[in-house]
Amino acid sequence: MGILVWLVQIVAFLAVWKAAHLLFWNARRMTGLTSLPVTMGVTLVIAIVTVAFLHAVRGAWAEILLTALMVGVASGEYEYNRGMHSP
Repeated sequence: MGILVWLVQIVAFLAVWKAAHLLFWNARRMTGLTSLPVTMGVTLVIAIVTVAFLHAVRGAWAEILLTALMVGVASGEYEYNRGMHSP
C-alpha cells in the first residue's frame, strides 16, 4: 500500500507542477511585464511563499502539493524569462 501512495503522490506532484507552470507562464506572457525588477520581485515572492508554506503546513500531501505549486510557478517564470531572449 505504501508504494501505491508514493505513486499517487508522484503523479499528483507532476500534475500540480505542470498546471502551475502553464498557468503562471501564460499569465506572465499576457501581462507583458519584462523588466528585471518585476522578475526579481516574482522570484522573491516565490521564495517567501515557499518558505512560509513549508513552515506552516504539516503532512506529506500538503507539503507535496504546495512544493509542486511553487516549483511550477518557478519553472514558469524561468521559461518566460528564457523565451524573452530568443529570436
